[in-house]
Amino acid sequence: MTQQAGRRIALNTPIQGSAADLMKKAMIDIWREMKRKDLKSKMILQVHDELVFEVPDAEKDEVEILVKERMENVFPLKAPLKVHLS
Repeated sequence: MTQQAGRRIALNTPIQGSAADLMKKAMIDIWREMKRKDLKSKMILQVHDELVFEVPDAEKDEVEILVKERMENVFPLKAPLKVHLS
């Protein structure tokens, strides 16, 4: 490994690690809220910065609001976190 590659890894690790921590916290918050509300929706997959849900039509709007709110406010940061749903 070159010295330059080592520097890139050293700089990138805290960023990627922090993003992973935020995602895990958001997943826990979302799961708890879905359980509290007794929703039928299920979180089925997480890949990097994406979550995939299986959502009944009747819960679509409620789950979209819940996921967006929980992910954008997972932790107070100076820079806003923006969530895009599709």
